[in-house]
Amino acid sequence: MITRYPVDHRNLSHEDHLILKILQLYYGHHLTQAEVAQRMGFSRPKVSKLISEGRARGLVKIEIVEPVGDFAPLEIALEDHYELSEALVVSSAEGRRANELAAGMAGGAILARHCTRATVLGIAWGISLRALADVLPTRAFMCGKVVPLVGGVGRTEAALHSNQVCTTLAEKLYVESLDLAAPAIAPSSRSRTELMEMPGIEDVLAEGAACDVAVVGIGGIVPTSTMVGAGYFTLEEFLELGDRGVVGDVCCHFIDESGNPCLPGFSERVVGLTLDQIRAIPKVIGIATGAEKAASVAAVLKGGYASALVCDRELARALLEVER
Repeated sequence: MITRYPVDHRNLSHEDHLILKILQLYYGHHLTQAEVAQRMGFSRPKVSKLISEGRARGLVKIEIVEPVGDFAPLEIALEDHYELSEALVVSSAEGRRANELAAGMAGGAILARHCTRATVLGIAWGISLRALADVLPTRAFMCGKVVPLVGGVGRTEAALHSNQVCTTLAEKLYVESLDLAAPAIAPSSRSRTELMEMPGIEDVLAEGAACDVAVVGIGGIVPTSTMVGAGYFTLEEFLELGDRGVVGDVCCHFIDESGNPCLPGFSERVVGLTLDQIRAIPKVIGIATGAEKAASVAAVLKGGYASALVCDRELARALLEVER
């Protein structure tokens, strides 16, 4: 639809009249620049220059529709600020579960654009990944195989384990999934080494490290952390990590506000990909909701552990404010 803005022709120069005629032909009559050039007897570059000059002089106004509830400006701001390949923002709902499901559906939309029949898809663990698996419809996208990025056995709710999330996704996508028969966190670095020597575990993690696309949750130092639910920390112990410079975790590895590794002794117990291996995956999609995770998500993005982000509106706004 063309909206016309009346102006007094007495205030227009001869060049303005010429530009306006070209603008009418180009925008009003939908001629190509080549067609306008042929009709006016100009070169196409001259027509292009006059159209640009018309925009600069305010002789034409281009308006982009911005529907209520559209978060494109927020997404662009996040992409620019954190140098992301893609950001997708969803509405913030009253309940946490609704937020997680909305983010999961958005994560599926990104996967549908980037996965093919040959894609090896790596999956972490936690509430966000569980929501992704639950909300996706059957055959939502194509991939070749689903592999866990971190151990999937522990005291937390079984549905949150990486093995269970991978199985659910694989069943919906009608593809193979691998199983990592190990806890996310071993009792000690020595026991982790022993686990890695067991048949299958090292091979599965090697496939995870070689995956094409990965989806990871981003944990914060918050009472609802899966780390606490899994029994790896008491609530008091976990919240005290903030006093040691920890702001969050990705695939069970703790990081500080700049995205640098924290607590190396704990990372040595993680039965999963290392931070360097996560950073080396071609496309990593981070999923998180809730403004309380702003510091941890910002750290993950600054550390380069995720190149794309799905979050809700409140977290998006907090991410743009966190460094201020």
